[in-house]
Amino acid sequence: MQEAMRLRDSGHTVEELTDRLADMKTQIRDWEDEFSVESPNQLRGTLADESLDAEEEDRRREIAREWEHLQRRIQIVGFAIREWDFLAPTTESAEASS
Repeated sequence: MQEAMRLRDSGHTVEELTDRLADMKTQIRDWEDEFSVESPNQLRGTLADESLDAEEEDRRREIAREWEHLQRRIQIVGFAIREWDFLAPTTESAEASS
């Protein structure tokens, strides 16, 4: 909730956050297509492939970490977008209370 409120108050518009959400989802779909997997752990499972060199193993581990990070961000950004109006500063009601 706090992170969603920080996003709301960060100066980004709901349209910008919606674009960012779409970008994150596209990145995950690209990884799913590139590696023929459906999750970060399935990607990690490909490390058992003996034909991979150390550089490719490192790349896949890093992508798996980034994938998990994007999954968390998607949840937060999605919540912020869904609750945009609820998260809005309540200056009008604060002024009415005084």
